[in-house]
Amino acid sequence: MEGVDKMSFIEVKNISKTFKVPIKQGILKDFFNRKYRYIKAIDNISFSIKKGEIVGYIGPNGAGKSTLMKLICMLIQPTDGIVLFDGED
Repeated sequence: MEGVDKMSFIEVKNISKTFKVPIKQGILKDFFNRKYRYIKAIDNISFSIKKGEIVGYIGPNGAGKSTLMKLICMLIQPTDGIVLFDGED
């Protein structure tokens, strides 16, 4: 495939994901006045993968690897950013 321009097949632009998690206070307090904390799983990640390219994805436990894969596969929606497949959103 000489001379063929390989454009990005998967492109991730400034993607972030924040989860809203309830704080356990007790049954009655949770029912009347639930409080939340926000956990940022992924913060501003950008990369691109060209068609036919082989890539690896490693990192420590809790680094957001599974969350990023779920975002790329469209199983969950990102808080910010965009994922493009072959130029399509």
